[in-house]
Amino acid sequence: MMLLFPAGDQSENPWKAKVPAAVQRAERDGSVAAIREAFDVTWRADDWRAGLTLADLAQQKHPDAPTLLAPAVRALWRGGRIADAERLFARLPADTSDLIALRTGIELNLVRSRFTEVEERATRLARLKPESAEDLYAVFAARFALNQLDGLAAILRRAEKLSDPAHGYPEMYVQEAIEGLAEFLDAVGTQPLNQIAAHGAAPMPPLVLLNLPSCEVFINGRGPYRMVVDTGGSLTVALDQEVAHEIGLKSIASSSVRGVSGKQATGQVLIDELQIGTIKCRRVVTRTFDVRGAIMNAADGIIGTGIFANGRMTLDFVGGQLIIAPSGAQPAAGHETELRLVADSKLIVPVTLEGQPAVAMLDTGADAVALAPTRLTELFPDRPVRKFDTGLALGVGGEQTPSITVGSGVALEFAGRKFEN
Repeated sequence: MMLLFPAGDQSENPWKAKVPAAVQRAERDGSVAAIREAFDVTWRADDWRAGLTLADLAQQKHPDAPTLLAPAVRALWRGGRIADAERLFARLPADTSDLIALRTGIELNLVRSRFTEVEERATRLARLKPESAEDLYAVFAARFALNQLDGLAAILRRAEKLSDPAHGYPEMYVQEAIEGLAEFLDAVGTQPLNQIAAHGAAPMPPLVLLNLPSCEVFINGRGPYRMVVDTGGSLTVALDQEVAHEIGLKSIASSSVRGVSGKQATGQVLIDELQIGTIKCRRVVTRTFDVRGAIMNAADGIIGTGIFANGRMTLDFVGGQLIIAPSGAQPAAGHETELRLVADSKLIVPVTLEGQPAVAMLDTGADAVALAPTRLTELFPDRPVRKFDTGLALGVGGEQTPSITVGSGVALEFAGRKFEN
């Protein structure tokens, strides 16, 4: 639940304009204080490029300065230099009282499911009596991941009161991220959520036309309903609102979801039992909205694979199977690759583009490889990147008609394989 807050439209972020002067001052002065202050400005502005510049400067000028370690780790992580961030993170003391170090420690341990370390840092952060929405959200993220739900609603309500867009990133997104969650948690009680009640397997054929993996599911004994299996989804199930009405699921609290077409209002419900083949899950967190309309009526919902976070998930595309087994230390079949579980269970992996390091999200809910236009321009500065308006409100959201940007094909390397063009 440690959200990788979106970049979004930050035209109202008051910290953006402060970045150039803060970075110049840090480079000119070179002191620990000036660099630390610049780190704060670039973080609040969410200017991750400037943050990377400062991280390199801090390591060059003051490699052993304890007050610069945590901001440097945070900047490297946000800027996608995962390996560098984790190497530097290993130098941070676990018993620190530095708020940045504690928040960053929670996040970097969450992405590797190191729950003992997560709990230790969250406990330490809570004992410091955090007075910012960012600190409170970090405590919430840790305890939600640990399924320690008692008292979370109160933490969320404090975060709601304290969050202020004037503080910049990430507080400008906190209100939206936790919308309705306190009310939802009050209603569902403190028993663990997203429980895997039975491991097993289910047929996973591709959807007609969309070619996305899908399964038939039964919800509280009703069905079957067709759902997309989406590693780019969430730690929730997304269910079409008409299906929810048909089953008799009533929304506990309102919320919203963002997609390629903007922001969309949702309800929040709790599914008592979700059955997918021989796989059974209980107390599944669910969002309800016009899912059918968002995916051209190809399915009734979306299985965010984060609901299987406590097990081992295999997506067998050749055999057409979804398999959920107990988690374990023994390696699975195939080629091992580095993986980080960020945000609400997004799968992030290191890749190379044209021989240069990059990070990518593994998204089975997408039918194409998508690259940032800015990265394409960096890789091919002399080649045009063309943008086309679709004219259609495609995907989750519905507020906007997204555009499609088309540029040069790239050489992509991932998991020991190379894909040209």
